[in-house]
Amino acid sequence: MENGKIKAWLPTVRAGSGSDIYTIRLAQALEMRGISCTITWFPLRYEILPICLRNRTPPEGTDIIFANSWNAFAFKRLGVPLVATLHHAEFGSPNAYLSLAQKMYRQALIRQYEMQSFKAADAIVAVSQFAADSLHRTSFADKVEVIHNWIDIDKYRPIEEKEPANKPFRLLFVGKQSRLKGADMLPAIMNQLGDDFHLSIAGTMRRTRGTVLPGNMSSLGWLNEAKLIRAYQECDALLFPSRSEGFGYTALEAMACGKPVIASNATALPEIVADGLTGVLCEAGDIEAFVNASRWLAADYLRSPAMGNAGRKRAVERFAESQSIEKYLRIIARLIPPN
Repeated sequence: MENGKIKAWLPTVRAGSGSDIYTIRLAQALEMRGISCTITWFPLRYEILPICLRNRTPPEGTDIIFANSWNAFAFKRLGVPLVATLHHAEFGSPNAYLSLAQKMYRQALIRQYEMQSFKAADAIVAVSQFAADSLHRTSFADKVEVIHNWIDIDKYRPIEEKEPANKPFRLLFVGKQSRLKGADMLPAIMNQLGDDFHLSIAGTMRRTRGTVLPGNMSSLGWLNEAKLIRAYQECDALLFPSRSEGFGYTALEAMACGKPVIASNATALPEIVADGLTGVLCEAGDIEAFVNASRWLAADYLRSPAMGNAGRKRAVERFAESQSIEKYLRIIARLIPPN
C-alpha cells in the first residue's frame, strides 16, 4: 500500500477472448474507486505452461492479485492475497463441440491448473452461476462467489432509429467463427430465412470446403469498440447460437444497446437473456428453432423494439458496473484488513 492507496496486480495471458475484456474493465473500475491497478500481459504460449510465470516479480508494493483461474496458481506470492476468477466451466462444461485435441487439452491440463489455482486462491470469483455450479462436486464449491460481468451502460446504449418498415430484418452475429459459438449454423439458418432477412457478421466469414454462403450474409470486417457498438445499435436483433458461454458478453452488449437476443438456452445465457421478455432462447444446435424465432421476432414490427427496451432495462438493473464492483470492493476489504 502506498500513501494509503491499495495496489492491485492483474497478470493476464492475452487470449483474445472475454477474459481480456474482463481484465481491462475490472482494472478501469477499480481505478475509478481509488485502487491503483497494473495489468501485465503475457503471450498466449504461457497458457500451456503457466508454471513458467512463477518467477515473475509483481509490481513493487502489490497488495492483492487478480488472475484467471487457468493460471492463477502461478502468481501466488507469499503474504499477498490472490483472487482467482473462473470464466468458464471446465468441470462439467458441455464438450460435445470440442475437438478431441481440445477435450484432451482441457482435461489433462486446464482442469489440473484450475485445481491448483483454487487451492492457492484466497477467494474465487465466478462470472456466472453456471460457472460456479460447475464446481459443486469439488471441495471448493463453498469458496466461490458469483459476481456477474458488467458493461458500461452509458457507452453501450440505444439510439433513436427511424427506419422504413419495408426492409430486411437485420440480424447481427458477434463471436469467433467456431462451432462452439454456433458459427457453423449461420449459413443454414440464413438459407432458410431468405431475402426478408440479412445477417451481418462482425469479423471475417470463414468458408469451409463445400459450403456456399447465402447472399443474405455479409461481413463487417474487424470492428473497434465504437464500430461494434454502432453495429449493435443498427441491427434489429442479435443472432447468437453459441453452444457454450461462461458468461455471454455479446448478449449483454446487445441488450444494453436496446436489441433483442436470439440465443441458445444453454450454459450461462439464460442468466442474461430472459426468454420471451428480452429475447428468444432456442435449443442449442437446433437450426429450425433459430429460424422460427427469427421469423417470429420479425413478424410484428413492434415486438423487436419492445423486447429491446426490456433488454436495456434488464442490463441497467442487473448488470451495471456499480453493482458488481461493490462486491469486488467487499472482497478486497476482507482480504486486506485496515492497518
